[in-house]
Amino acid sequence: MSNEKIRCHPSVVVEKSLKTFSSLIIPLIVVVMWLDRTAMVSILVIFIAALLLFNYRQWKRTTIRFNEIDVVIERDTLFKMKKTLPYSKMASVNVNRGVLNRLFGTSEVLININSGSSAMVPEAVLTFKQDVAEEIRSGMSRRLYDHDVSPEEDETIESVASFSPMDVVIHGLFSVSTGQTILGSAFLAYSLFELYVSAAAGFQVGGKALIPLLMFVAVQIAPSVSLIFRYYNYKVYRRGDTIYLQHGLIRTYKTSFSASRINAVRVKSTLAARLLHRSCIEAEVVGLVSEGGGSSRPVLCLLKDDATQQRVLRELAPEFVYERNSNKQPEGAKSVLLIRAAIASLVVAAVMIYPSMYVYREAAALAGTVGVVLLYVLPLVTALAILAIIYVAYVSYRVAEFDAGEDLFTFVNGAVDRETVVMNYDKVQMVRIEKGPVARVFNVARGSVYMLSSTGSASISSGYFPESRLAAVGETVMERIASGEYDYRKNSI
Repeated sequence: MSNEKIRCHPSVVVEKSLKTFSSLIIPLIVVVMWLDRTAMVSILVIFIAALLLFNYRQWKRTTIRFNEIDVVIERDTLFKMKKTLPYSKMASVNVNRGVLNRLFGTSEVLININSGSSAMVPEAVLTFKQDVAEEIRSGMSRRLYDHDVSPEEDETIESVASFSPMDVVIHGLFSVSTGQTILGSAFLAYSLFELYVSAAAGFQVGGKALIPLLMFVAVQIAPSVSLIFRYYNYKVYRRGDTIYLQHGLIRTYKTSFSASRINAVRVKSTLAARLLHRSCIEAEVVGLVSEGGGSSRPVLCLLKDDATQQRVLRELAPEFVYERNSNKQPEGAKSVLLIRAAIASLVVAAVMIYPSMYVYREAAALAGTVGVVLLYVLPLVTALAILAIIYVAYVSYRVAEFDAGEDLFTFVNGAVDRETVVMNYDKVQMVRIEKGPVARVFNVARGSVYMLSSTGSASISSGYFPESRLAAVGETVMERIASGEYDYRKNSI
């Protein structure tokens, strides 16, 4: 990288124009729909031409300079802009390729700063020819991590574990939360019910069946397909203190970050994944947001068997592996959870009154066994839901754990979707302890730990434990600061 001023690839003019046009297409249609065809076409042509000219001028007057200690982005337009990004403040430099990038032979270089304000949005998105983008990323990575893996070397390095296309499909299907799966299944069941009622009554299938079917696709199918596309060709490895991630089918992602940037590690498994004896690993690390990819946590391991997951965790993030001596919730927590379950059961019973009346009316018009069966469907479903709430409360009491080690501490939660979060005292920003009116009666409390994440400020909650034990987390943080054990470099930005 030199100190010369350069510009992004001119294809950004088309990319930005398309994004702006797509976001304004509905207001434009509303404005021009009252005009005749000639006027409508004229207005659209003028708008597109003005948009292209505006973005061309923005591109022409925007320059980037890669200096020895920082990156400077300047725009000399009516509203001038100068953005200075020091290498010492950067959390990561990523390379992404979308559909338009593939068409133009370009790549996006995303620069992320390790701060709360930019945790959700890249500080800079710069588009260059693919080889230039890789060269820029390589040069910046050497300044960030004191070393770099070249694109040629990257191709030869093997992932810490093998992730086949079937592993990606399993991750996409079974890493979607159980709540989403249940909701999606409910929409599907309701859609099938409406289809059957319409067919039995001789009516044409209408919106009553189509809308819940579309909701099933939006809630269940679309997220799974999105995850499969996102994590296809998944690869992860570590060199020195740097972790490298790459994945993607249509839009590809290349990400690297220092292990010291990890604030916490989450080992997660949905109910379906646990039945397959699989779990995945996510990391809380700020500064990895990818434009077009959302503000998701980086995944260090897709859903794999527990033995593989533990091996990957030891190889990628050994700093978050320690011998735990977990403690279960006290007896008072069981009483709190059962009282909450009783309240939730009453709410469910009240909410199901109207749907039960609707199903009863529809079933009454059907003759035979089907009509009789449908009469008992919703009461049975309501009873099962109440039993499920009580069971979840019991499992929550049995599963939740809390462990406070010397440098790390752990929360385990989840009656249905299980989550084990290992955190470092030196990463904690704030500890909040809450005691509701019922919890106060039984002398227990819940704690929430706040720290920076790629999704913004992350909050990790505990189960119900004695207030003094949860308060010890904040006290330990302050003691480490006072004694000098607190490592400021783990929170430096």
